[in-house]
Amino acid sequence: MSDDPAAEIVVDDERWAAVEGLEARCLAAIEAAARRIDAPRPGAAAVLFTDDETVHALNKRYRGRDKPTNVLSFPAPEAEAYPGDIALAWETCAAEAATAGLALIDHAAHLAVHGFLHLNGYDHEAEEEAAAMEALEIRALAELGIADPYLANSRS
Repeated sequence: MSDDPAAEIVVDDERWAAVEGLEARCLAAIEAAARRIDAPRPGAAAVLFTDDETVHALNKRYRGRDKPTNVLSFPAPEAEAYPGDIALAWETCAAEAATAGLALIDHAAHLAVHGFLHLNGYDHEAEEEAAAMEALEIRALAELGIADPYLANSRS
């Protein structure tokens, strides 16, 4: 892996900007995931921290789903040197973190890793694929001292 960062962070909503250490934490989490995979395109993914309204519009336009979601991933065309773009929605992420009793910064790091893995060909449609993707997420987050996010989800 190169010394270049695995992601470029863009904060488009001031509420995200108020989360101390967000950019460094999410970048470290993505880089931990990048070290565990054979990324076909080594360029930096773009990670946008935005709001539900923006993610809702993206979800509707590109996925045909008329609702916000926590994270979206948009793989770049194969001719591009970078893997693609990730967008996280403030309101949805904050609500999920509160419901699960998670620190928002850790939940955001998890979702950033989740999106990054999607950009690199990982999926969770089939049970076996989901297990492999979750295992990568858990190991990358554990490197930062973040607890298994799937255990938190099973508590509720």
